[in-house]
Amino acid sequence: MNSVSPPAVADSATPPPTIPWIPDDWRTALLRSAMRALCLASPRAAERLVMRIWFTPPRLPLRPEGAAFLAGGERLPLRVHGRRVAAWSWGAERDPAVVLMHGWGGRAAQLRAFVPPLLARGLRVVAFDAPAHGGSAPSRLGGRRVSFLEFAAALREAEAAAGPFSGMIAHSSGCTAATLAVRDGWTPPPRMVFIAPFVNPQRYMAPFASALGISTAVMERFRARVEREFGRPWSDFEIMHLPQAHALPALLVVHDRDDAEVPIDDSEALAARWPQALLHRTAGLGHRRLLRDPSVVAAAVDAVAAEAQAVRGARAVPADGRDELDRYFAALERTR
Repeated sequence: MNSVSPPAVADSATPPPTIPWIPDDWRTALLRSAMRALCLASPRAAERLVMRIWFTPPRLPLRPEGAAFLAGGERLPLRVHGRRVAAWSWGAERDPAVVLMHGWGGRAAQLRAFVPPLLARGLRVVAFDAPAHGGSAPSRLGGRRVSFLEFAAALREAEAAAGPFSGMIAHSSGCTAATLAVRDGWTPPPRMVFIAPFVNPQRYMAPFASALGISTAVMERFRARVEREFGRPWSDFEIMHLPQAHALPALLVVHDRDDAEVPIDDSEALAARWPQALLHRTAGLGHRRLLRDPSVVAAAVDAVAAEAQAVRGARAVPADGRDELDRYFAALERTR
């Protein structure tokens, strides 16, 4: 397969990302003033507060249409660190399975547009609400706090319950968690789709600090505490570093030019570095409407369905799937 290697774009060429889970309202203004004072009076207390805010995702309400859709799925008995994780599957157990992973503050119902076309291609679909998200129980961090480590653990448990997976479609931070699982020894499916991937969490530190009035000294304390408590460097949470050390599957990256939350230049750099990757750019969809756009859904389904043909028992061999996927990637490249 020919890989596509668009040039990397320097960080300075793109405006800094926004922090969508921090509203620009009077409450945030009040918190910003209090944080500035706390950073001066008690850096240690400010550090603890930053830890709580950084690891607390926003809550996305479950709309009636999402609830109705999830009600049609089969519940999976999933637990992470002894805590219940809400998970569902659609389709026959004998069919190749594709896993869907939502992002930070999201939930499985956001990805429902992918399920009917995947089922129509003869695939089984598995999705879950990450710990401390949606209908899942709190993570072991307590309260509403959670980290990508719990996301990754949920992915491994989902595969143990309903895998192996022949494909994956992940959004935003779900992509980060998937690569973290790979770093920790999980074998990824042969074909993956990353939609608006959250490539570089460290890139968000400066705008996060600015939005909340956090001093440089306290952010450095926070950075060091995260590495100490999780026992790993920040680079472990960056997708960009993964291709240096792991054999990786073919990857379709979909990103919108108008995404204000996760800049597209991160995906351009990722696609340039990933051994077998294709970047599919869109416009006017932002960070979340990608998940409902028919052309994005079709491209993602095509990318993972080709591999499923190869694992469907004796009717196909892996080479068949590679040839079909190569033709798909070539056709998609001609449309760019």
